[in-house]
Order: sequence, then C-alpha cells, then structure tokens
Amino acid sequence: MEKIKRIAIVVSHPIQHFCPQYTSWAQCDGVVLKVFFGSNLGAQTYFDKDFKTEISWDSLYLGHFEHEFLNGDLTLPPDQHLKAGNLEQKLVEFKPTLVVHYGYFQKLARQAYHWATRNGVELAYISDAEFRQRRPLWKRLLKFPYLFWYFKRIDHFLTVGDANEAYYRYYGVPAVKFKRMHFSLDLATYQQAWEHREMLRASCRQSLEITTTDIVLSVVGKLVTWKCQDHLIDLLQTLEISEPRLNFCLLIAGSGEEELAWKQKAAKLTKNKVFFLGFVKPEALPAIYAATDIYVHPALVEPHSLSISEAIYMGCPVIISHTCGSWGPGDDVQEGKNGLVYEHGNLQDLTEKLIKVIQKSTLEEMGARSHVIATAFQARSHGKVLKEL
Repeated sequence: MEKIKRIAIVVSHPIQHFCPQYTSWAQCDGVVLKVFFGSNLGAQTYFDKDFKTEISWDSLYLGHFEHEFLNGDLTLPPDQHLKAGNLEQKLVEFKPTLVVHYGYFQKLARQAYHWATRNGVELAYISDAEFRQRRPLWKRLLKFPYLFWYFKRIDHFLTVGDANEAYYRYYGVPAVKFKRMHFSLDLATYQQAWEHREMLRASCRQSLEITTTDIVLSVVGKLVTWKCQDHLIDLLQTLEISEPRLNFCLLIAGSGEEELAWKQKAAKLTKNKVFFLGFVKPEALPAIYAATDIYVHPALVEPHSLSISEAIYMGCPVIISHTCGSWGPGDDVQEGKNGLVYEHGNLQDLTEKLIKVIQKSTLEEMGARSHVIATAFQARSHGKVLKEL
C-alpha cells in the first residue's frame, strides 16, 4: 500500500499561478495537502507599485485546497521580514512528511527550513534563481559558503528549467536531487482556452481591427525599464524599412512607469501599430496569446517568465532574449524547435530571428511544438512530479 504523503507548503501569500497547482496536488491520490500563507496579500485587493494599479486576483481557488493564513487577516508585504510566530506549532499539528518552501529570502521560508531539518522531515525547495542575468563576482563568492551549506540539507529541488538547475549545480547540488517541476499555469482556464483558440483569436483581432494578414507580436509584463518592451517598438520601426510589404502589430499587455514614454515612442511609427492594452486580468490573457503569431520576450532581467509558459501553451512560437531564464534544450523555449534566442539589445539579431520565424511553415511547426511541450510540462507541474518525491 502506497504511503500517504502529507505535504505542507509554506509560502508568503496566495500567488495567482501557484494556487491552481495546489488545487491539482490536493486532488492527487495518496496526498494530504495544506498550504500555510504568511500574508493574505493577493486574497485582498492591493496596489502594485510596478504595474501602477490596483490588483485583485479572481482565480485563486482558495476553496479547493486546505489552507491557513498564519497571520490572520493581516495584509503583510512579502519582503525579507515576513514571518509567523505560530508556524512551528501549526506544522507540529499537521504532521507533514514533506515541507515545501520557496527561496531563503524571507524569514518565513527559513522558519520552515529550520523546523523541517530539526525534526527530520523531508524538505523541498522552489525558486526561479539563475545566472543568465549578470551578477558581480563578489556577490557569488559571498553567497557561496552560505548557500552550499543551506542547499546541502534540502532533499528535493523542484526545478523550473535548465538555467535554474545550472544555478543549483554551481552551489554543489547533485543532479539526483533535481525533480523537474516547471512553473504551473491555471490549467483549467488554459485547457478551455486552447479548445476555443480559433474563436478567441478571431474575436480579439476583430476587436482591435487587426486583419487576418497582419502579423501580430505580443509581450506581457510590467512596463518597467528592465522588461525592455521599447525594444519591440524599435523592431517595428526597423521593419517599416526592411519589410515594407508586411504589416506588423504589437500587443503590449501590462502597465507601469514607462507607459507614457513608450506610447510617445510608438506614436512615431508610420505604418506598423502598437496596442497598449493596460493591465490585463489573467483570465483574459489567453485571448491575447490566441491572437498572437509570435510571442517576443525582450527582457534584460527575467528569471523564468510565467507569460512565456502561458504563450507556449496557447501554441505561440517564441523569440526570447539570451538573458532570460526560460530557454534551453529542456525548457519552455527550445531553440530551433519552438522558438529562437537572440542577443539581448541586438536589434539586428532580433530582426533576423523574427524574419526566420514568420515563414508560414515555420510558424505552424513551431507553434504546434510549443503546445506539445507545454502540455507535457503542465502534466508534471500539476501532479506527476509528486510521484518522484
């Protein structure tokens, strides 16, 4: 008879794309799951300083898995000071056989780590850390002894991609501890959207007055300098000269401090068009991806983008900058299969990669592979990975 897994997940607050995963795990045979939140941020409306708008999540599925807010109804920031004085007692009462925690930055995560190691309970670790973005050597050297020691006591690393695993290897983690999980989506929403993708595509493009012959690019994220959506406006300007017979549209979903400046920049285009869609609620994003021909992610800093995982599920080929953490032979973007990687900030390289992908046969082949890759990854994220613990 298979032993019951009692899984305690200790996490800062309800996060929109993790809660559907908790729902799936709670429904797995042989699993008793409880999530311990340090704050009710996300369950309540809050102001996001980067999006520059109030955020409320409608698809947290809190009624579908057992959970507890350790600090009651307090909306606490998920910063390094977040902790819960009653966490240890709550874990004693739940009697987990596995404790899952996220990173080491918050006191709450370290509380879970120390309780598990003291009590001989298996410990799993999740983060999206990677080395694609440049870090000073002194920071790596300073962290090395601490993280080498911290990671040595963890039993399972629920990894999200190739760059993530490379990061752990640097700190001495053996590959035998890696369990590839991938980041989760709201799978129920995306499965339904995939089934109705043609209708969503036609409806979205019609609402924006985009023709069937226009080539649609999209990007999702906060409008901040390090996300570099303005590079795609530069791309459209270049394409007006190099590809005068083609019409390109760029859908920018998101809001933030750079919005006004980038709107002014986009206004200088003479033929190609940019649509600033503002903050788009998660349940409306599948229609954006369905309307997209190529998803382009130009960020300078992006450990492992949720929007890329969403885009490939909806069958989008992807062009991604080399500084992002979502590409690799076993990752969301597999170069030459469902996307291409370009040198960040190199407009010529980006333009050449785009021209390669827009060939009709390439678009269709890469798009089909994207969905196949995403379907397999989400199956692991929503339950298969638990069989390896």
